[in-house]
Amino acid sequence: MSKSIICVVGTGGTIASKFDARLGGHVSTASAQDLVSAVPELVDIADIRVLEHSNINSALMDTATAFGLRDTLRKVLKDDAVAGAVVTHGTATLEETAYLMDLTVGGDKPVVFTGAQRNADEKDPDGPRNLLYAAMIAAHPGAKGRGVLVALGGEIHAARDVTKINPETITCFGARDGGALGSVTKGGVTFFSMPQRRVHLEINQVRENVHIIRMGQGGNDLLFRACIRERVDGIVVEATGGGNVNLPFYNGVCAAIDAGIPVVAGLRLPSGAPHLGKGYQGSYQSLIAKGAISSGYLSGLKARILLMAALGHTSDLKQLREIFARAGGGA
Repeated sequence: MSKSIICVVGTGGTIASKFDARLGGHVSTASAQDLVSAVPELVDIADIRVLEHSNINSALMDTATAFGLRDTLRKVLKDDAVAGAVVTHGTATLEETAYLMDLTVGGDKPVVFTGAQRNADEKDPDGPRNLLYAAMIAAHPGAKGRGVLVALGGEIHAARDVTKINPETITCFGARDGGALGSVTKGGVTFFSMPQRRVHLEINQVRENVHIIRMGQGGNDLLFRACIRERVDGIVVEATGGGNVNLPFYNGVCAAIDAGIPVVAGLRLPSGAPHLGKGYQGSYQSLIAKGAISSGYLSGLKARILLMAALGHTSDLKQLREIFARAGGGA
């Protein structure tokens, strides 16, 4: 029986980082082929094809490079012989690129993002095992139709829900509300559940000038005024509690909406969705009444990615609300 063909697409990150004495720190220098060559067990899983999309640490990942990965993945997955793809990516912004791909790649072939917390030249790097496990998932028939997945430290997460929770531990990702979709060990892949509230947007561009403004006690409308002056594409507000802000923030939201800027109202909390109940100006209820769009259960980072992609599809506020209702849920 012939093995599956899995394409490993490299983008850089800690998994590809080695120490540079001239710079006095680690930088992404190892190629995707270097990463694959370091894991000889991959030949037992699948026939591996390798492609380099970029080679940068993910804090340097810009929107054009991230969105360009959509076209790279579509190209490799278009081949009927290819069963799925693995993307190696820096963990700093992995959750954002993964969700953008979940929204825009389409199709039902598995795409699995992985990375590492330890650099490639350390004595005990975690990258090789993460890459092996990601290939196992991509080659697994149960991964089909689950959308873009993220796998590190033996855990499998949905791109929509995954978030980085620690800068150093091996199990550095968690899920805001739904928990892990499955697990992977050398013994095999086990899935627990299917991702929910997936949305596909067929777009040719993203509107990247979307900004997150986080509410802090006593915060004012300075950043809103700057966004209005610069005519940004959109704003995501990370509010306190169940979605409430103070009066200066409320006035900033109102001014942005009146200026024609879409505003998404969400939470600064690590889980949950905004909810109705409070009645004062600045409450979540008042933001929605003014015309803000609910983020639902999406984090601020994911709400920003969705708004960037959704604005590449439509500028109609009713349609934007419908997209967020499907993707985010909540009240």
